[in-house]
Amino acid sequence: MFDLNNKFPEFYQFHGRRISKKISASNIDLVKNKFKEHSIDHDVINLLNKKSYNLNLSLNNNFKKIIIEVGFGNGDYLIGNAIKNPNFLYIGSEVYINGIVKVLKYITESNIDNIKLCGINFLYLLKSLKFKTIDEIYIINPDPWPKKKHIKRRLLNCDNLLLMNKILKKKGKIFISTDS
Repeated sequence: MFDLNNKFPEFYQFHGRRISKKISASNIDLVKNKFKEHSIDHDVINLLNKKSYNLNLSLNNNFKKIIIEVGFGNGDYLIGNAIKNPNFLYIGSEVYINGIVKVLKYITESNIDNIKLCGINFLYLLKSLKFKTIDEIYIINPDPWPKKKHIKRRLLNCDNLLLMNKILKKKGKIFISTDS
């Protein structure tokens, strides 16, 4: 992840905090050694760098549902759902490195195979997905960016909701909760 961030910083642009507390050396090693195995970042970046609109990210079709959780924070909800629903593929999209480390640690220690991580900006993930492939999207407490000058930073706007709608299957759903 760190090497991709250095090579392709535009995909990892984010306004806000990426790290809250210092990451230990063992957790840095975990990210360096295991993130690529459990992540779709490399695939998304390669796909978008080809700049071809016919190409889409291929996801494992052996699952009954494909669900995206945007901004999973520390990952408790993501992990809990993945445990309860082993036949569903969960894609956790998060820029907060401490949360990624926590989920990655759980995935590797518990041999979970129905979670994929995405550390790039969620909008790039959206642009790489094939239309009508996602069953559900969960957006839990997104940053509100309340000031008028922050409009361009808001995840929830008409353009982004239309893009999310395009990747949802016919009876797909978007779940949004907010504390704002």
